[in-house]
Amino acid sequence: MVSWLHHLGKRSNLIIASVCAVVILGTWLATLQRIASEREQAMDAVMNSNSNLAIAFEQQVVRTFRAAEQVATFVRDQYARQGPGIDLREWVERGIIRETMFTIISVVDESGNIVSSSLGAASVNYSDREFFVAQREAASDELFVNPPVVGRLSGAARIPMSLRVSHPDGSFGGVVVMSVDPDNFTDFYRHADLGGRGLLELAGLDGVVRGRRIGQGSDSGQDVTRLAWFQRQPLAPSGSFVDDGAALDGVARIVSYRSLMDYPMMVTVGTAYADELAPATQRRAYYLAAASVVSGVLPVFAWLLMSLLARQRAASDALLSSEALYRATFHQAATGIAHIAPDGRILGMNEKFCHMLGYSADELRARTIFELSDADTHHAVRQLMRHCLSAASPAFSAEIEKPYRRKDGSILWVCEALGVVRDSQGRPDFLVAVTQDITARKELEARLSHDALHDALTGLPNRTLFQDRLIQVMESSRRHGRLAAVLYLDLDGFKEINDSHGHAIGDMLLQEVAQRLRNSMRIEDTVARFGGDEFGIVLDTIMSAGDGELVGAKIVEALSRPYEIEGITIRISASVGAAVFPTHGQDVRGLVSHADAAMYEAKKKGKMGTAAAEVPGRP
Repeated sequence: MVSWLHHLGKRSNLIIASVCAVVILGTWLATLQRIASEREQAMDAVMNSNSNLAIAFEQQVVRTFRAAEQVATFVRDQYARQGPGIDLREWVERGIIRETMFTIISVVDESGNIVSSSLGAASVNYSDREFFVAQREAASDELFVNPPVVGRLSGAARIPMSLRVSHPDGSFGGVVVMSVDPDNFTDFYRHADLGGRGLLELAGLDGVVRGRRIGQGSDSGQDVTRLAWFQRQPLAPSGSFVDDGAALDGVARIVSYRSLMDYPMMVTVGTAYADELAPATQRRAYYLAAASVVSGVLPVFAWLLMSLLARQRAASDALLSSEALYRATFHQAATGIAHIAPDGRILGMNEKFCHMLGYSADELRARTIFELSDADTHHAVRQLMRHCLSAASPAFSAEIEKPYRRKDGSILWVCEALGVVRDSQGRPDFLVAVTQDITARKELEARLSHDALHDALTGLPNRTLFQDRLIQVMESSRRHGRLAAVLYLDLDGFKEINDSHGHAIGDMLLQEVAQRLRNSMRIEDTVARFGGDEFGIVLDTIMSAGDGELVGAKIVEALSRPYEIEGITIRISASVGAAVFPTHGQDVRGLVSHADAAMYEAKKKGKMGTAAAEVPGRP
């Protein structure tokens, strides 16, 4: 009996020892697995966050380059129209070019000499600059982003961005060049939480940094060919990895990089490895300590149970922490982000996306991406989505500029990049839309277009738009065998009013005259101001050659009625000359010349007169 009890005790001890050994082994295996799992989750969360920031930074840089192309194209077109007389300095002062990033802009002729600059007259030659040589030898019309140089006009480090100017025969005619501060490219750092040792970099595929910010310091012009992300780029256009920092500043970072699709550039975003994984490192120490305690407490199975429960709670907390980190990154992003189902349903979005459109999250989930915009954009959006979903490359992304309709009915213009998230079998799961507000840029484009073709004082079309409209009317009249007319109008006695009442009263009088002219014309006719007190009018269609004089008489009568301006009664008269197409001319120059001559003939006859041009060749 005693032997049996002794045997039972030994067996119980063996069982207890075996159970304890199994528990200790299982505890350490679970602890090490949890440490590895949490580190992997934290790493994935940081890489996802940095990847989203890299996409947003890429879109900002691409928008900057496209805005530069638009400004340079506008200047190039005006230079082609006006020639060397173009006054870029006046455009900046008048606000026609309002982007502060591009206010240092110059036109350079084919010899490298500055023709016009927003900084005024300058005797500077750029024929030895890399951007000049590149555009001179270029076979295509593309923006060239030069490595940083010391500007010969600004005297500071600048990045020249240039566009080729060609003569009508296609030969090289010079360049339009804009000088940009490198810090403008890394201004995105202020909107992204990259920590005290974060990295933001824009570099060319030629191996030279255009702009780099590390923490609070910024610089440019460095060689990046030794850096790991530059060496990876030829093998994969985008990616995320851990860099030991040995080739840069010795700081290990979690890095995400992306290549720009339309430009030979790449962007890089990095956060310090130690800073990002500090919470996981702290929990690792806790798990190791907990496993050691559990290993020391063998006799009491209750302790084992409590330890297991504690570890389970710690694992749940770690998972919640990882999810919270992802949610914080998603909702605090500086751009709108939405998850879109392949059929267009909105699955989820961050707070920025809700704020941009003025809808709540629940209201957006009840809609499709197509319901948020007007019908004329649906086809383009569907095509872009199909293109993304069918793309062979998992890293493929595409973008579109389109308008959204906010909840209050106003228009929101956005630049939207689309990428696809796929499941484990590679099938499309949903699309990620990264949305940036570009409403201000669209309004700038509209203002630039309007200001270039309209008179600043009266808002009427200027001489350039007048000529374009007249050409269109002549082509239409020629096709349909109709008559059209040009009226040339000059105010009589306007100089005396300016001299006696001042230029301010004179300007207000010109605005009143412009309004009366608008009210006197049909909607299809064009009223333009040539300058001073001279106006031109295109009559789209007339029934007979004498209709021009009849309309001129109507205008003279309308303008002769008294004006009440600032308590002053002003009377003024006008002289009008009329020329009929095709009777008096077959082109713009001939018609305007005849109408001008007829106007002077009316002046000779006396104020408040109207005269028609003489038929060429008739005595």
